[in-house]
Amino acid sequence: MNPEIKVLIIDDHPAMAFGIQYLLEQNTHIEVLGIAASGKDGIEMVQKLLPSVVILDLNLPDDTGVHIAAAIKEKHPSIHIIIHTGYDYVPYFNRLIESGVSGILNKSASLQDIVDMIHAVIRGHTIVPLPIFRQIQLQRPDHVKHYWEADLTTTEQKILSMLADKCTNSKIASTIHVSESSVENYLKKIYGKLGVKSKAEALTKITNDDRFQRVVD
Repeated sequence: MNPEIKVLIIDDHPAMAFGIQYLLEQNTHIEVLGIAASGKDGIEMVQKLLPSVVILDLNLPDDTGVHIAAAIKEKHPSIHIIIHTGYDYVPYFNRLIESGVSGILNKSASLQDIVDMIHAVIRGHTIVPLPIFRQIQLQRPDHVKHYWEADLTTTEQKILSMLADKCTNSKIASTIHVSESSVENYLKKIYGKLGVKSKAEALTKITNDDRFQRVVD
């Protein structure tokens, strides 16, 4: 049976790299395609071998794991990258996530931890230590948030629903019993919360999402 998971190791510590290779190859589902000792060589080997998973050291002689991960993901977004480091990665955590890595492991992790992480990312999941998990909060810039993540008041939700129904400002004003200038002020607040600049952009954001639900009186 051919191994279905192809792994490339990028690590400048030979003992660590060959140790991981030896241990992973005890798993019949995993094949180690090779080892690179620098970021440059690693990127070239990724281009040539197209692994499904890259195990990447955070600190390499010629570059950082953050930059190398971003370079790999830019050209090969489907390849999973697992950072494997002996350093405290918490200060780099957000940058690593932004660079597109699928998982992060400390070099004190056991073989089973490494194998579990590889199988997890292949299935579309990851493994996060509980102390790190408990610090995670979902935060994204307003312009990439979904409409339901905006903290809209009941009145603002009603106005957004009326916008979706193509109601004019005059119609909205008469329905919620405010002046048209008040409607304009409401709309400015709604646009800010949705991360858009105009009524057209707001309508695009909600109409392109099949989870948008109108407020029903």
